[in-house]
Amino acid sequence: MARLAFVIHRAGLRLALAGLLAVAASGPQVVASPRAAAAPLVASIDPVLVQQMTANPTRKLPVIVMMSPTLGHSLAVNAQLADQALGLLRLNGVGEVTLPLVSGAAGLADSVGITALSLVPGVASISENAQVRARADTTTPLGTAYPLAVEADRVWTSGGRGAGVTVAVLDSGIATDPDLSQPINRILARVNLADPLPGSVTDPGGHGTHVAGTIAGNGTQSAGQFVGIAPGANLVDVRVLDGNGNGRMSSVILGVQWAISHRLQYHIRVLNLSLGAPARASYRADPLAAAVEMAWLHGLVVVAASGNTGGAVDSPGADPYVITVGATDDRQTGAIGDDVVGWFSGYGTPALSTPKPDLVAPGRRIVAVRSAGSTLDRLLPDHLVTATNGATYFRLTGTSMATAVVSGEVALLLERQPGLTPDQVKAVMMGTSRPFGQSSGSTPPAGSFGVGVSDAYLAVNSGLRGSGNHGHRPADPAASTMYAAIYGQPLSWINVLQGGLAWNLFTWDNLAWDNIAWDNLAWDNIAWDNIAWDNIAWDNIAWDNIAWDNIAWDNIAWDNLAWD
Repeated sequence: MARLAFVIHRAGLRLALAGLLAVAASGPQVVASPRAAAAPLVASIDPVLVQQMTANPTRKLPVIVMMSPTLGHSLAVNAQLADQALGLLRLNGVGEVTLPLVSGAAGLADSVGITALSLVPGVASISENAQVRARADTTTPLGTAYPLAVEADRVWTSGGRGAGVTVAVLDSGIATDPDLSQPINRILARVNLADPLPGSVTDPGGHGTHVAGTIAGNGTQSAGQFVGIAPGANLVDVRVLDGNGNGRMSSVILGVQWAISHRLQYHIRVLNLSLGAPARASYRADPLAAAVEMAWLHGLVVVAASGNTGGAVDSPGADPYVITVGATDDRQTGAIGDDVVGWFSGYGTPALSTPKPDLVAPGRRIVAVRSAGSTLDRLLPDHLVTATNGATYFRLTGTSMATAVVSGEVALLLERQPGLTPDQVKAVMMGTSRPFGQSSGSTPPAGSFGVGVSDAYLAVNSGLRGSGNHGHRPADPAASTMYAAIYGQPLSWINVLQGGLAWNLFTWDNLAWDNIAWDNLAWDNIAWDNIAWDNIAWDNIAWDNIAWDNIAWDNIAWDNLAWD
């Protein structure tokens, strides 16, 4: 009740509890169970939000409201729950957009509205719609050593180019550069989930274009001098950041959902997330972590940056399922014995997750495609790189760049072995990574920066190496969203007497599906291959009609970063 004390005295609580109950009653109902009486009467509120509410009770804060799982055996129920969350936000503040992927919605609400929302039966949690930013951090003789450092050039020699594999780049956009569009246009589609763009501008920031070039640039402009990792791979431009590198979790969640919805149409196999937000206390309460887990389960390999904090790992890289990438300085050589860890590269073991990053890749002074006239182009004129033939490229540093390197490697791997699942890809990529820093004397302690530097050649020529994920428990919103998909499968418990309860006596219909149940469920025993994801209609978003007029992307800017 302490959380509510600072608003109880206010007479202007604009939505009566009866009204809340009426709205809640209009959607699917929460499952009753023998443990329901012990459930909390209010939804959990993100501790960061509580601090912000206390500091400024009248300020409208960006939030994501997520609903509890219900007794409905179709994922279409998740879209209904998202609609319900949006309706509640509109009654208690400003409703912006539904997020069916996490059974929720994003909007704005002040302390009174957030408190009222927390009292609604069926509301599971209210999280900060945290800002997300690109993870470039970006001088020595220039070159393109990074493809050599990860042995991508050896894959090219054997004919591998990443052809037929599409990487969705969730970033600031992708400019139509000859290295990506000639001799054929490999940018298959674009969607803008950030802010309105003037005229024909496709990447006002410049970050997304550089990332895309690192993944799939073919060197057309430079006559092959500057080439990305998978020069035959296709790209999809999913714009979730504005021209200053700013975004919200909700824009990234929408981007992930768009990629899931269009994965078959464009043969999307990889999501590149060279961005991040400060991780929550645990990934299990993180809506962005839940979104990337859903992508993973839908067959998309998620490659995420560890962040440029030099310490704590960013979200969604803090999630145990995804491939999280840290950065090395390759010293502009193809050998990895002289490599050192990027001083900016995030690392550590996030709460309840696994040690991160999973592996590292070159991320310092990476030369790739330039978006002329973009924000980065104007801010960093000294980062312009001129090829021998006069073509201009751009140099950046950060875990963003390392992430793009690994996404390109995954594209090369999936071209050769298209049947691999995300778990198998992760196992191969980690199992074929190589130790580094032997001659530089900077080999990190075992496990502190993953298993080593990724190696495209070894990965492409590797056999199966099992699964890269074991014993992980999904994030709460992902578990709730998946409820309908896994309903009816045999229940397997980690501890049949957990908490003094006889779990073997519970069934799908008499169990309260809450955090206690999610913790005890043996997730590795779920038969994921039996779920017909494509037969489940839960995507109710009209992508072309999304308007972001209510969102202010103004608190983080490129020039707050320490460029190298």
